[in-house]
Amino acid sequence: MGSCLSSETESVTSSTAKVISSAGLLREYSVPVTASQVLQTETDTPASFFLCNSDKLYFDSYIPPLKSHEQLQVDQIYFLLPIIKLKHPLTASGMAALAVKASTALSEVSTKKSRRRKKIQVLPVSDVNQGDDESEGFGGLKRLEKKDTRLTRSGSMRKLQSNASRKAKIAYRSFRMRLSTIHEETAGH
Repeated sequence: MGSCLSSETESVTSSTAKVISSAGLLREYSVPVTASQVLQTETDTPASFFLCNSDKLYFDSYIPPLKSHEQLQVDQIYFLLPIIKLKHPLTASGMAALAVKASTALSEVSTKKSRRRKKIQVLPVSDVNQGDDESEGFGGLKRLEKKDTRLTRSGSMRKLQSNASRKAKIAYRSFRMRLSTIHEETAGH
């Protein structure tokens, strides 16, 4: 009996609430947790900051703070903001700044997690050759082949369409238009 290595992506179900600090850093807190617990963890002066739910932010409205005893919800995004923000309605530029901060923090975390999520497991070999043919692997054991994870052309284009800017799409189209079929003539004509 032997062993082999297998690589798989870990699927993690999160039961956390995400808090984005005023500096743009994202921290995840295991739920249940209250707003006051997060404030005490995040800052030395909890009275100078407040937490707000990202789903409760509206343009040209005052930002509603979470009450100190209020529990954070699973998979919800919260912002840690200075108390001065409570005095003024949320402007378009303020909302855009929060959106950029959240987007940046989430993309940084997802990039880090995608690098870390691969784990290697040692599994027992279930398929052993009975013959003595060494060409099939290590001592008659079949080698597990790694799956091809490259994007196909259509997947690549789909990714480009959903994530790329208009400029990148135009560049791709112009490159594609420059490519054409070259018809070769046969020597017999």
